[in-house]
Amino acid sequence: MSIDLKRIDETWLREIWSIHEFARQHRLSKMEESRLKMLHGPFAEMRELVAGSDRKASVW
Repeated sequence: MSIDLKRIDETWLREIWSIHEFARQHRLSKMEESRLKMLHGPFAEMRELVAGSDRKASVW
């Protein structure tokens, strides 16, 4: 999943989502869901979630 910077202001990217619901729908691991919750809290904009889910977890 990647974000096209030309379309960043589109309405659907500004929607507020539950981190838990986003993780469930995109089949993210519990570790990835926890990382997103630490970064954003329980809710975030779709553009933040999509950008955050693209990153791989650190090996450190």
